[in-house]
Amino acid sequence: VSILADGMEHHSINTAAPFVVNGRTVVHHTINVGEDSTNNDCGTTKDWRIYPTTTIRRVEKNFGLFARPQEISTTSGSEAQHEEKGYHIIIAISSNLPPASGLSTSSCFVTGLFLVLNSHLNIQSSQAYRQAIGTAEEEDTVYNLSTYLGNIENGTCYTKQRSKRENIDKRSIVLEGTKQGDGVGTFGGSEDHAAILMGRKGKLRLLSFCPTRPASFAVRQLHKLVVCNSEDFNSESMVVNQDSELELPSTLVFVIAYSGARAEKAGKGTEASIGYNYASNMASNAFKAYNFCKTAAMSTNEGKKLHTLADAIRFERKKQGIDHIFSCDDQIRKIISDKILDVSAAVQDDDQKAVEDFGHLLVKRFEQFYEESEVLVPAVAYCLAESELEMLGPIVDRSHKNAVNILKNQIEETAWLPLWARGIEHQLKTNSTLYVDDGEHCHCDQTQKNHKRITALASSAFGAGFGGSCWALVHRNESEEFLMQWRNAYDEAFPANDGREFFITEPGPGAFSL
Repeated sequence: VSILADGMEHHSINTAAPFVVNGRTVVHHTINVGEDSTNNDCGTTKDWRIYPTTTIRRVEKNFGLFARPQEISTTSGSEAQHEEKGYHIIIAISSNLPPASGLSTSSCFVTGLFLVLNSHLNIQSSQAYRQAIGTAEEEDTVYNLSTYLGNIENGTCYTKQRSKRENIDKRSIVLEGTKQGDGVGTFGGSEDHAAILMGRKGKLRLLSFCPTRPASFAVRQLHKLVVCNSEDFNSESMVVNQDSELELPSTLVFVIAYSGARAEKAGKGTEASIGYNYASNMASNAFKAYNFCKTAAMSTNEGKKLHTLADAIRFERKKQGIDHIFSCDDQIRKIISDKILDVSAAVQDDDQKAVEDFGHLLVKRFEQFYEESEVLVPAVAYCLAESELEMLGPIVDRSHKNAVNILKNQIEETAWLPLWARGIEHQLKTNSTLYVDDGEHCHCDQTQKNHKRITALASSAFGAGFGGSCWALVHRNESEEFLMQWRNAYDEAFPANDGREFFITEPGPGAFSL
């Protein structure tokens, strides 16, 4: 990737034809950065080039890559690069991740490019960066950076609320987004960027988002999560406080299955980006309906303080005096669902049934969000922290089922892979649409190549969906055999020569310099 300032077009390299170096194909892409180019619509590009183009132009827009050479730490011999108005930046990028595989390749692109630029241009020393993102001494800086990198990808403005301790104007600091507000064409968050920046070897992190922060919670009756009733709900039980970081037992590893179905989300109008943005927008619309109802009912500006469904849940939980996450907490779920329906019922339209149906779809999207974020994620963390591994599978099964049935962001391959890993592939129905039924779990003793079939402790699709990858958590001493069984079963069920990959991994460190 070449980055050129205004007036340096004569340095541009012909990028029409890829070339080969040591048996590897190399593609060159030049990005012109200047006053006019920062507002160009990047969404029309539908390949990997959209990621470096969007990232470079956004960083230039917010911090300036060429306008402040006096602030840039230079090494011996680099002064000659500053003789012109700008200078030529060349970045070489290589990866062993399969592209469009749901393995966060786009977020790797965005995060990696920023880290390289910062390491050479010392962006973090600029006043704009220190005010908006923070300094190395501030504990929230890395969380703010992951939020900003997510904003680069989705194109929205970055907002930082100044701390109350800062004896200065408390208005939000805003780093402007793209003119179109669409980034690379998908409206995602900052989960992947946070994982890349803050990973810890052998550990799992719990984070909340918008903005990115460490998450911790208190859970009551979690041991009754999977099968519970009103009697369980009313009974007293211990409260478990879960920290934001937990260690994955050394006896466990992840097996990753890339389905071979590319989840191509670069640019506008791809099937994956349309489907992904629909699910994202449905969550946003559910919040808007709730917030409109709440604000109108209270006749206050209180709604302006809330920005997401997570904010709404915390607000209602505090209002009801609830300070724990309950295994069967239907109270908050019902309050918010009713407010969403109240708004849709009040809308007058020629096709009233369509309006009401849309209201129910918004409620369904909210309930999926609620169960995933407020119930299932804390439950998984609890099970791992307390070594309750037998509970882990059914909890993750619920998450995967909701992705297939409610989010509808899975294709047949990624719906089937986790079910096979758990020994419940018979639950997948493919008549008119993909659907996972409520059949009982039956971990089969089927044999494969004269070996007992190994089932995973837990398994799910992950990422944005519409192709991509799945994970399975298994015992380390069974991982290689499980991988072979999983791969063979997949090849038999979905024969194709599509670049599918299966591999074993475990939590690793965050991004670092070599």
